[in-house]
Amino acid sequence: MVSVPKSKNSLTGETSPYLLQHADNPVEWYPWGEEALQKARDENKPIFLSIGYSSCHWCHVMAHESFEDSATAQLMNQWFVNIKVDREERPDIDTIYMKALVSMIGHGGWPMSLFLTPAQEPYFGGTYFPPTPKFNRPGFPQILQQARDLYLQDKGKLKSRVDQVLQRLVDGGGTPAASHSNLGSAKELMDDSVHIMTEKYDEEHGGFGAGTKFPEPMIYSLLLRHWLRGGSQESLLMADRSLTKMGEGGMFDQLGGGFHRYSTDRFWKVPHFEKMLYDNALLARLYLEAFQATKQDFHKDVVKRIFEYVLREMTSPEGGFYSSQDADTEGGEGNFFLWELKEVLDLLGPRNAKVIARHFGMSAPGNFDRKNVLHIKEDMETISKAENIPIFEINHIVNAGRKALFEAREKRRKPDTDTKILAGWNGMMIGAFAKGYSTLRDQNLLESARKAGEFVWKNMWAESGLLRVYKDGQAKIPAFLEDYAWTMEAFLNLYEASFDLVWVERARDVADRMIAEFWDEDGGGFFMTGERYEKLIHRPKISNDEAVPSANGVAAQALTTLGRLTGEKSYLEKAEATVAAFRGSMESRPASHNGALCALDYLSKPPAEMVLAGPKDHPEFEKMVQAAQEDLRPEKLLIHADGEAAKKLLPLAEGKSAPQGEPAAWVCQNQTCHPPADSAEALSNLLEKPPMIKLNIFDRDKDVAEKTTKENANFLDAMSQIFKHSGLGPR
Repeated sequence: MVSVPKSKNSLTGETSPYLLQHADNPVEWYPWGEEALQKARDENKPIFLSIGYSSCHWCHVMAHESFEDSATAQLMNQWFVNIKVDREERPDIDTIYMKALVSMIGHGGWPMSLFLTPAQEPYFGGTYFPPTPKFNRPGFPQILQQARDLYLQDKGKLKSRVDQVLQRLVDGGGTPAASHSNLGSAKELMDDSVHIMTEKYDEEHGGFGAGTKFPEPMIYSLLLRHWLRGGSQESLLMADRSLTKMGEGGMFDQLGGGFHRYSTDRFWKVPHFEKMLYDNALLARLYLEAFQATKQDFHKDVVKRIFEYVLREMTSPEGGFYSSQDADTEGGEGNFFLWELKEVLDLLGPRNAKVIARHFGMSAPGNFDRKNVLHIKEDMETISKAENIPIFEINHIVNAGRKALFEAREKRRKPDTDTKILAGWNGMMIGAFAKGYSTLRDQNLLESARKAGEFVWKNMWAESGLLRVYKDGQAKIPAFLEDYAWTMEAFLNLYEASFDLVWVERARDVADRMIAEFWDEDGGGFFMTGERYEKLIHRPKISNDEAVPSANGVAAQALTTLGRLTGEKSYLEKAEATVAAFRGSMESRPASHNGALCALDYLSKPPAEMVLAGPKDHPEFEKMVQAAQEDLRPEKLLIHADGEAAKKLLPLAEGKSAPQGEPAAWVCQNQTCHPPADSAEALSNLLEKPPMIKLNIFDRDKDVAEKTTKENANFLDAMSQIFKHSGLGPR
């Protein structure tokens, strides 16, 4: 690679950290916009469209190898108009061209490298390309030559190629036809999805498949709802075991909390090290649900450590939440999170280091690039018996050792943080914090949710509607369906946590604008982009889950809640029409539509309505709220009949008041209303209980017992080599 003095291109005025990472490239980059598109038309040049995001490891690799190389940049500048897009800022562009890429080569990913005609039509592309041929991939200069030749040599063949791709976009992402005019049976479709997932389930390690594993929280949410629907112990066990293995693995940051993006192996051991806000928001909500369902403290502890991580690393001074943290530091991918066994020995001393090494599965050879990703290999009881050390002392050593390692790690250079604030992803995390407070009753969680909610409302809600991105004091880019749906959901979660009516009013404002901008009058459901947005080559309408649950599913569920709270039938009608519009897609590919299936489940079950009255500061009122929130009840509708304003906004509050100032609770479920309960115990007795759980379903098998004799011998031999000088080898 030939290095050149740094120059500036048209990305210098952007606020996206990803785009700014490329502002010094010798490539003449443009942001997506009319200037670049008009230049392509005027000069009759094809467009090279490069899409990625700031914490993407292979985006960095391709940038260093190719975009910083003067010879490669010269070819790019001579033959193409080069456009950089941050997929997190413009998910509409990313969605359209990712679908196009998958239709051309059968798979996609980032960095996305696409070649377009001046009319923005895709005709050729791929993902990461090395600078010279390797990894069974052609070199990037060869790709540039091929893309140029395809554009110039045979216009008839080019048109045919483009037409095929555009047709696949319409077929794969257009308006799905509804196969039923009604919602039909949610349980049947849930059964179909669970059956498909069961065939892919990894019984030994949890999760699905035998290779790379993503967190996919929407799958486990559906499994929990399937258990609630029919008492399926198998669904509950699949969810619990997978979440346990995930939380014990290296994909979970065992020192600092929070989840990395995905596991590169079936064991959840070695992650891809970037951390995304949306993963941690969705997983926090999921582990809260798992705790409500199973009462297992492990799930609660994971949630708490997610929140600690987000508040420490991902929260702006104003209260909004940042987007992501990088996988890389100067030392390479994941280096911030990795440990050599000698480091631990020097830090903790031989005796304590040995306990920590056994607990976190550390060895001299390491498990990733000659270093160690920390994961739970042996529990404290196993170590206590093996080392003949009392369990309370092992517990102290592990907790003190974790704290010491964390403090030492804090002195390293941290991965870069993408500090842009996205409305939809903030909605996910605001909802997680609000639900965290509702379940765990930690006031700090409610304050964090409220502060972030106020930040979004003050800085990202405008007369024109919601804006997607906030960075460096300015909000920009009209929000997408995802942003509206998750913001509405977050505001409703905030109401349930705080009983502050302002959040219902704001949720209604968001819903009204969402319907006006995104609703498909012809086919039902919501488009990804608003009616007044920039017109691209395709207007997506998406029903299936991707990295996050379907925005249509989230919108349908939030509209259902809002309709039930306010009594506005139009919201319920839109929710039902949304799910009905995608019924055909749900039937043909149920396991790809778990988010929409959760919305269908929510719509088709009668709500469990709970109306509380009385002063919130009364001790019994707080106990009643805790009773209402104790178990997993997705269909729950919880309100506070607090004065005339509540009765005007929330019809269920009408006629409900606290006798003599004492708290009371009214419960209606399964079309049956009960006399008011005057205590938390009485309220709990009225509530329908979740399915019974078999006594032994949550027995934790010991990982060490699952290993072969050879694996154990190798591990202990490695430990002996490290500690032999101390006289503290295996006993």
